[in-house]
Amino acid sequence: MRLDLFLKTTYLVRRRELAKELCDEGYVRINGVPRKASAEISVGDELDFPIYNRLLKVKVLDIPKGNLPKGSQWSFIEIIEEKRFPVDDGFGESVSRRQSKPTTYH
Repeated sequence: MRLDLFLKTTYLVRRRELAKELCDEGYVRINGVPRKASAEISVGDELDFPIYNRLLKVKVLDIPKGNLPKGSQWSFIEIIEEKRFPVDDGFGESVSRRQSKPTTYH
């Protein structure tokens, strides 16, 4: 199965187009080597890629044979490592660190 299709089918990314962009820009690695979207996935491969504010390291347990119902993707992948990064809101502060202000009602 193609790398971009595997990422979409197992719900690791929301759209196949996004998976293709990540692959073509060299962000997705199979066993430590950057691969194109057309690269073939096999059982036992480890995938490293950033998505939104996370860096995921995933092991391929099995190859799906078509579309999967939500929730069943865990029989095909195992998350080995997940690193989260603080989100920058554009104001120089991390959203997770900024304290919310009390709401005032007029």
